Amino acid sequence: MEIKKSTGVVVPLGGLRTETSGFIGEYTSLPEFAEFCKMAGLSIIQLLPVLDTGTHSSPYSSLSAFALHPIFINMEDIPGFERCMSHNPSCRAEYDKLKELSAAPRFDYEKIRTLKESILRSIYFSMMNTDESSIREYGPGYSLFVEQNAEWLKPYCVFKNLKDKYNQASWKEWSREDVGLSGEEILGRWYDERLKDNHRFYAWEQYCAHIQLSGAAEKVRAMGVKLKCDLPILLNDDSCDVWATPSLFSQKCRAGSPPDGDNPKGQNWGFPVYDWAAQEKDGFSWWKMRLSQAARYFDAYRLDHIPGFFRFWGVPEGDRTAEFGIHLPYSSISAATLEKYGFSKERIRWLKEPHISTEDFFRRTGDFDKAHAILSVFCERIGYEELWLFKRDFKSELDIRAVSLSGFGLDEQIQRELTELLCAWWHNRTLIEVKKGLFVPNAKFSDTRAWNSLDQGEKDALLSLFRENAEKEELKWGKQAETIFSALIPSTKMVPCGEDLGVVIKEMPRVMEKFGILGLKVIRWCRKWSEPGQPYEKFADYRKLSLVTTSVHDSSTLRQWWETEKDSVGAFCRSFLGGDEDCWKSFDSVIAEKVLSACASTRGVWLVNPLQDWLYLDDSLYLPDSSAERVNIPGTVSEFNWTWRMPVTVSALRSNESLVGKIRSIAESHDK
Repeated sequence: MEIKKSTGVVVPLGGLRTETSGFIGEYTSLPEFAEFCKMAGLSIIQLLPVLDTGTHSSPYSSLSAFALHPIFINMEDIPGFERCMSHNPSCRAEYDKLKELSAAPRFDYEKIRTLKESILRSIYFSMMNTDESSIREYGPGYSLFVEQNAEWLKPYCVFKNLKDKYNQASWKEWSREDVGLSGEEILGRWYDERLKDNHRFYAWEQYCAHIQLSGAAEKVRAMGVKLKCDLPILLNDDSCDVWATPSLFSQKCRAGSPPDGDNPKGQNWGFPVYDWAAQEKDGFSWWKMRLSQAARYFDAYRLDHIPGFFRFWGVPEGDRTAEFGIHLPYSSISAATLEKYGFSKERIRWLKEPHISTEDFFRRTGDFDKAHAILSVFCERIGYEELWLFKRDFKSELDIRAVSLSGFGLDEQIQRELTELLCAWWHNRTLIEVKKGLFVPNAKFSDTRAWNSLDQGEKDALLSLFRENAEKEELKWGKQAETIFSALIPSTKMVPCGEDLGVVIKEMPRVMEKFGILGLKVIRWCRKWSEPGQPYEKFADYRKLSLVTTSVHDSSTLRQWWETEKDSVGAFCRSFLGGDEDCWKSFDSVIAEKVLSACASTRGVWLVNPLQDWLYLDDSLYLPDSSAERVNIPGTVSEFNWTWRMPVTVSALRSNESLVGKIRSIAESHDK
């Protein structure tokens, strides 16, 4: 498929500000924004995920892989809205509270979500009590929508109703009677007459969202503008899909990232990983359904964390950190191979099991007998040596932390230190036994006690085995991705894109090229890091199948980067802007235009920048503090994150001829 050079914009849907959607952007805001984009020569609108995330403001923590977020429904566009406003004073009062939020610099996610949910319920039940409205709203269109989407919609409605029953608590905290239901049992709940109204309400919400988004998408396409969605690869553990279809996921581990320089213990994201082998058995039907659902509204999609289709970093269930994870799928080294390389059974045990020293615990307790007593709770002593092995009934870090040390007469600080010491020892093994007699290297094998006790010959032998095993894994990852993409990519006509940042998998560029998947190039991070001075990659050298951008939702904006990362900015200036670097110290619309114009020379087929970075072409649109223009600050949870709004309305942007002209000039330069 030939992909035309195009320029576009990334925006969170909730960030759009229009005259009719004053307090939060809505599905119906898209056509008006598309008109601005068309005027400015932008032919792609990329949205952050618009799936239902419940009480979480992060669009990457969805309750469903399919359900649209009701917070983006335009209530005024629903036929029963006016009747509800005129006949229900409390509903009118709630709507007035929403309107009061229109002037806020960022939208109040929880307040808007709660008020909209209440108003939508009032509209729904008002319509249900009016025969004429009921016939109009619950005729063939609604019924057909429910039946066409029954596979995901009915479980979602049952799940949402149960979330209400348990005050939004995770399904893992629900009563046993509501967990582990079969598909037939979930359908039985859907058809339960006592629960009918609540279940149908959630289906009606999804119908309203579908009608509004599909209508908006049709208008946007008619203008020659593409809509691009963002599909988070991973789902919240507290999601309908994990609750209703657990067979899709591996229940033994959680996704994360391995230890590195910035994160010495790795990252445990807490999301369940997919059981790709199980999904392959039915031709990846769940993923195909997910893409088919997106294709109703969108012309392109971004696969968040595309390395996950090649391999996951699987963290054992019960571990807080990710340092003891393994790659999934993995290639393993057998005990027989280790023995062939000269490692005896005793030596293999030394490598695979932590041999805990009594001395470590004596130093912290000051009492030899007490050290023995504590260790004997968790471990078995090796003969008469002062070394101990974990008991077989300890399976994870969680098991260690579940044991209280309060009965040993130690103060709380020492108790905490001993628990952390035991957890550190738990991870202190050179080889991880993935199955009986099969091993993979610990990601931090070179820091383990066993490794550092080996002679150089033993180290060289293991390193040789590790390298050979890593090469086998790379081939296995490439094969898995090809299997998945062979099924998924041809299943829709949408243009596929992949977020391939920060992970080096040798097979990934080849596989992405084979399936025509656009990779992501964030300009400020595209540097030759191993070369002296770490120069920037030339725009002309970018892979053609690339989506190029100045910033992402998790990074600083172009302006904040310019203000806070002077070394990086200086190197950028030397590479692309020329002249005296001191000329580029302060950021304004002149600098913004130079930077964006330079970026337009990229070879990458799509140039899609965040709306904030495009708005920097007009000084009057700057907020006093550049940090307030960010979408998200990774590693933090606050009301600030994910609630960014445009500084002015879309209509104000459309009437800004200077801004429109500058953007159009840059877009034309890139697209030619």
